[in-house]
Amino acid sequence: MPKDALTWMNPLPLSGADAWNSPNPRKKRTVYTTRTSDSAYRQSSRGFSIQIFSIKVLSTRAELLAIYRPSVAPSFSTTSISSTCDSRGPRGLTVDIVMDESTGPSRRSAKIGHRKSRKGCKCCKRRRVKCDETHPVCGNCSRLTLDCAWPDVASRPTPSPDPVSLSSRSTDSGEITKSQDSPASNKLERFFALLRPQNDQQLYPLLDDNEDIELPESKERRLLEHRLMQNYLQAVVQPFPMSPNREWRRLFSHVMTKLALTHDNLLYALLTVSASHLLLTEPDDMELFSARQSYLILAMREQRKMVERLSVDTADAVCFTSLLLLINSFSMLRDRSLEEYHPPLEWIHIGRGAGTVIWLSVEAAHKSGDFESSSMYVIAKSYPRFGEDQSYFSPVMREGFEGILTQALPSGEVWDDATKEAYEKTLSYVGSVHNAIRVGEPVYAICRRIQAFPLLMPAKFITFLEEQRPRALTVLAHFFAVVVQVHGVWWLREGEDGESTAKREVRAISKVLPPEWKALLVWPLEMVGLR
Repeated sequence: MPKDALTWMNPLPLSGADAWNSPNPRKKRTVYTTRTSDSAYRQSSRGFSIQIFSIKVLSTRAELLAIYRPSVAPSFSTTSISSTCDSRGPRGLTVDIVMDESTGPSRRSAKIGHRKSRKGCKCCKRRRVKCDETHPVCGNCSRLTLDCAWPDVASRPTPSPDPVSLSSRSTDSGEITKSQDSPASNKLERFFALLRPQNDQQLYPLLDDNEDIELPESKERRLLEHRLMQNYLQAVVQPFPMSPNREWRRLFSHVMTKLALTHDNLLYALLTVSASHLLLTEPDDMELFSARQSYLILAMREQRKMVERLSVDTADAVCFTSLLLLINSFSMLRDRSLEEYHPPLEWIHIGRGAGTVIWLSVEAAHKSGDFESSSMYVIAKSYPRFGEDQSYFSPVMREGFEGILTQALPSGEVWDDATKEAYEKTLSYVGSVHNAIRVGEPVYAICRRIQAFPLLMPAKFITFLEEQRPRALTVLAHFFAVVVQVHGVWWLREGEDGESTAKREVRAISKVLPPEWKALLVWPLEMVGLR
């Protein structure tokens, strides 16, 4: 197919389209041809699935406002927030947590003999593409007619000499330090295997110490925080529909609120989630909207600090903060602009980063030798018990979804083994969540499965989403068609107008898909009430 015939599906520069047509030289190409049928959208499967989390906060507070409430322009205080760039990528208020070098939205897997650019221009680093480091204008910027700017070498901060890593041990003081020992091989190890980071990179970019986003102490702030905490205790204290597990219920109603008194990251996360809940019924309250953005930024900043000095004593608070931030990130999808559709990559990266942080927290508690008495153990052993097998990736789970894998429709994709596996695994997981709904699992268990989606999708599938490949968008539409079947959960944002997050996403996807792919959206459109 001519390359220009694919430009409708590729929002990136031409290099993105070139990547579609570049076969992997280390993979044998196997082409599978299937046909659609009347049963292509009937869902029938059995099994169960998994949970895990993560997140990405945008570069500045202003960017948060622009994306999640573009039609509103609240007034700010005199606090100024800026974003700079260093050798490791965006700084300022950017918090980018990744599982490995391939989990970013446009990063490709490291190749044998491939050398990364360390002194590239700011534009290439912002776009996360390799820079050829040609001065004064690099090849990418010259080809795309972009403004090529270079970082000041003298101003680059020195990286932390000993970031938090996977292989670690507890000292007498409770701090987590480096070790060559690997975690014990047991059920808990397998349970959290999918959360484990694959390298020792620093989990959070450094924030500029000169950026002051602290809220001023005042009577108004005290009243606002009292209002938010009261709302949390009365209405948000159980973000999941009630679990029959008494210990699980106690985590949210007693343990978290008590820990928040001594851990700012958790306190700010509680206030952020409470503000998001209140905005459901008071969407025009500018005080609430501004407070949510401020507390979200503060929560991410304090979380970054806490992870850098992770200890046994702080592991529970770090884990709970990641969980709350993931809930909040899905809730905020309801407020983002969909006029020019882009997949919800911020939520996906938040989920993957939170999963990494949770693993480090679990390991800290596990190294202490007293993991079973920690609060995280309650989550780990609650139903569904994720990670004990991978039945959610079983082919039987995607029965009825096979039509999406058809090669009869134009896609411009090289259907190699890695591409096929990425789609099959993601489809199987979506099918496993749908099956859990079909067999009548409790709503709280379904919610945990929904939260697991960002982490469990293959990294290659995230790349496909960023490139807005029609097949990847179709899979995403099916995921939201499953989500829309869950009712009574506030952070899934089922508004009084019937415009749930899932319905908005499916409608937006249907508008950007080419006509030949829209036949595969019959079932998602029916599920969200658009047919």
